[in-house]
Parts: sequence; structure tokens; C-alpha cells
Amino acid sequence: MYVTALRARGYRNLDGTFGVCNPLAVLVGENNAGKSNVIDGVRTVLEPEAGPRGRCWLREEDFAHDGRGNRLTDELELEVQLGGLTAAEQARMVTCLAPNAGVGVAKLRLRATLGADGRVQTQWFGGDSDQAEVERHARDAVRFVYLPPLRDAAADLRPGRDNRLIPFVKALAPQGHPDHQAIIDAAQLANTALDAIQTIVDARSHVTDRLDAMTGRGRFTQHSGLAFEDPKFERVVGALRAKIGQLAALEMDESGLGYNNLLYMSVLLAAIAAPRDEEPTLRVLLVEEPEAHLHPQLQDLLMRFLETEASSATQVIVTTHSPTFASSARVERLSVLARGGDGRPRARLPRDFGLEDRQLAYLRRFLDVTKASLFFAGSVILVEGVAEQLLVPVIAERLGRPLAPNGVTVINIGGVAFPPFTDLFGPDKLPYRVVAVSDGDAQPSANELEGETAALSPRAESLRTRAGDNVAVKLAQRTLEWDLAAAGNGDVMLSALEQVKPIAGPRLRASLAGKTAVEHADEILKSVVTVKGRYAQELAELFADPYTAISVPDYLREAIEWVTESPASEQVG
Repeated sequence: MYVTALRARGYRNLDGTFGVCNPLAVLVGENNAGKSNVIDGVRTVLEPEAGPRGRCWLREEDFAHDGRGNRLTDELELEVQLGGLTAAEQARMVTCLAPNAGVGVAKLRLRATLGADGRVQTQWFGGDSDQAEVERHARDAVRFVYLPPLRDAAADLRPGRDNRLIPFVKALAPQGHPDHQAIIDAAQLANTALDAIQTIVDARSHVTDRLDAMTGRGRFTQHSGLAFEDPKFERVVGALRAKIGQLAALEMDESGLGYNNLLYMSVLLAAIAAPRDEEPTLRVLLVEEPEAHLHPQLQDLLMRFLETEASSATQVIVTTHSPTFASSARVERLSVLARGGDGRPRARLPRDFGLEDRQLAYLRRFLDVTKASLFFAGSVILVEGVAEQLLVPVIAERLGRPLAPNGVTVINIGGVAFPPFTDLFGPDKLPYRVVAVSDGDAQPSANELEGETAALSPRAESLRTRAGDNVAVKLAQRTLEWDLAAAGNGDVMLSALEQVKPIAGPRLRASLAGKTAVEHADEILKSVVTVKGRYAQELAELFADPYTAISVPDYLREAIEWVTESPASEQVG
């Protein structure tokens, strides 16, 4: 059994069904896309492993409002959908089965109303029924463990009654287990040994004498003592301290936040795996920003571990803002939250996009950190290589259409294999705008008539067919460098070439004196073909100078306009 989706109505900014993958789901998307709200919605419906104090209680502000604080509804509904139930699980959750949704499907639903006094009234429903007849045994079949964002691992593992080690050790040594009494006996033995040390005896005596003097040795007399811990199981276990260190286990305050975070997750995962008297059928580990305080290599290792830890008995649902962490996950694990045309979040699962196994395999290999950032963007520009990656943001800035403030990310796909990436986008897929910027590679034919437009390459023509509702394709006539020069930027491009090739550059400038823009384009392209990366660096620096006049080729202008939805002037200078 596993959670397949959260359905929400009237809850915060969520309205609709938000699918999650199993046994590991990675929720990604830009800020305020609804990732944390999905986690909180699941927490509100399911039972907490930590007991009542771990519950996510509904409040007045959880009812949908218009963004200005004006509440839109006094009723909300949350539903956790479950799939893959075995025969035994169906028997346990018989009051939650949803045969209308298929075999082995169950639903847990909560309906809440907000009274005039501000109190929230809730009712529980199961399956397809509108009768509040959900058995407690069924609700207890699915429990969650929650790790909040910006957590203080050292505080949560600090000795005390809230120490996360208490339920873990208690599960390993319940009442009646030999070790349960052995832990109590060890504490008693330690206190007995402590009482035999003269310094402790003297210290206790000095404290007792002064306390008696303060209380008058009458009805207000108090007893005092010194001990390691009361010989009670919860007190002894609650005094345990989790330690970590590279050379030796040290206090958590002496270790870095990242490793403390890993230790904290290790304790919780170990606690989930520990046996209990009444086992839930499924435990859901909800983790917000597990990458917190971890460097990229540890993020990758953590994702690999979660891939192996997630199982039929433990489902892991995590949120992340880290392209590094997201890129470490298989693309089939991602749930991308993005805002639709109405501004409300929608969940899109790449596994459901109809991609072929070959395309999924390609994306698994090539969704490195840079490319994974497309899942966190508002709009995307896909480019062939590093030259476009360096120059497009600079050109957009000069056009007065800076990319970052518009939520636009430039993704270098490292070649011309655009389809696996463009196939991620569409009205029912990733709903935000994407433009593929590529070379047309048009070559004039030998018998070209005057005024005839050179034909695009077959690859470029094929790419054009990928355009759709929110997918645009913008092609250079030939290549980026050729089109920039042909647009009238020959002089500044020669200046950049002189930085890269201090001998050949000036010679080329002299030979091109009085030549046309197209002739400039032909020769400059020949000269930079082996130094495109360094040349793009020099050219980007010159283009960034606001005193340098540049002309932007139409295809680049149109691409930038497409993702920023703003008109651009014809010439910048």
C-alpha cells in the first residue's frame, strides 16, 4: 500500500489532485508552488507516529483565502488516496475502500467546517461513502513521521522527555523485554555506586544543611539528593545523548549542522523500522528540505540512500529546493508543482507524460544539476551549448528583459537532443513556457537563386514540429555567432576575437574592411569554431557594456519576448 495522491478543496492555495510517486516522491517547484501545503495536507489527514502531539491541527487560516487575507470558504476537504492494497490491507481498511476508483484503492477523507466562533469541526469519511464510518483500526493503518524544514537536530535529540530516542529504544525494549528491566537496573546500580563516593556524600550533605536552614527544618522541610537519573525507564532513556564525529563520537554541538541533520534522520528511520505491538501497514516519512546544510556530494549520497530505504512498508515524500538533490533522483520520482493559468498550483508527474523508456533513460543520465533547475523555474530557455548559455542572459539584460527577475532559467542541454526536454512541457505536463533556441544550420545551395532563403537542416525542421501551446522553437538562420555577426555586430565581435586570437584577430579585421555583414559572419564563424567557449566569454563581457551598441537577431529577440511576455525595442545602444 502507498499514498498515490492528495486531493484538496478549499485548503490554503490547493485545489485539485496532487499526485505523488512511490515508494519515493520528490516534490519540486519554485517557491510558493504549494510543496509544503501538500505535505501539511497529508499530515492533517494521516495519523502521526508520535501520537496526538504530533498531529497537524487545522486552523482558521487553513481555509482558502484570496491572497489578501479575505477568507473564501468556511468548508474544506482533504483526501489521501491510497493504492496497491494487498488482500490483507483491504481487509484492514474495509471501511475505506473505494471500488469506484478501482481494485486495491482506498481513500481517507477529512471534511472540516469553520464555525462562527472560529472553532474547526471535522468529520472523517472513508472510500466512496459520505457516511462517517471510518474505523480507528483503519486510520491507524497509515501513519506518518515528519521532519520539518530548518529543523534543529541537536535540540530534537537533546536529553529530556521530548528526546526522539525514547520511542525508538522503547520499541526495541518494550515492557516485559529483558533489556527493559536491565536499563532500569543499570541506572539504579550507577546511583548506588555514586552514593558510595565520599565527595558526592559530602556535596549532598552541604546542600541538605543549607536547604534545611532555609526551610526551617519544620513542615516545609524538603529532601534533596544527587543522582545520575531516576531509575525509571523513560527517564533513563530520555537522558541518552546522540553523538557524532569523524574520529570519535562527540557531542552534537561540536559537529556541523549537516552531519547532525543526517544523524537525526538516521534516528527517525531506525525508529520507523523498529517493531511495535500494533504495526501500521504503511509508514510515510515526510521530509522538508532534507538537503539542508549538506554539500552536493552528501546530497547525492542521501538521495541514493532514500531510494534504497523506501519500500512497500515505508514511503518517503520529500520537498526540495535543491537542483543537486533533485538531479540525484530518478525522473520517475519527481512531482513538479507549478502554477497554472489561474495561478493555482498543479502537480505534474513526468512518469505520466507518456515518455518512452529510451527518453526516460536519457533524462536520467542527463538531468544533472544545471538541467534539473528547469523544474524550479517559471519559464525556460533551452540552448545547445555554453556560448548560448553565456550570451543569452546578457542579451536579455540589454533588451531590458532580465531573466532572473522574470523567473527564467537558461538550460544548456549540451547538444541538439532537444526532444527529451521539450517533451516534458505541455498543457497537461509542465505548464510553464519553454523555448528551444537552436541553430538552423542553413547552408546555401550551389545553384541558389538570388534572394532565395537557404533551407534549414532536417534536424532543425524536425525540431520546429515540437512547438505547441507553451513550447516555442526559435532557430538561427545558421548558428549563434553567424547570426549575431550578420545582424550587424561584426565590429564588436572582431574586438572579442582579438582578445582570443591577438594575431589572427587584427588580420581578419583588416581583411574584412569594407565587406558586407554576411561576409563578416562567414569569416568570424570560421575563426571561432575551435574556441567557442572562450570567445563567448569575451563577447559576453563586451555585450554587457551598456555603451556598446548591439543588434539582436530576430530569433533571439522573439525567444526572450516569449518567456518574458514583453515587447522589445528594435535597437539597443
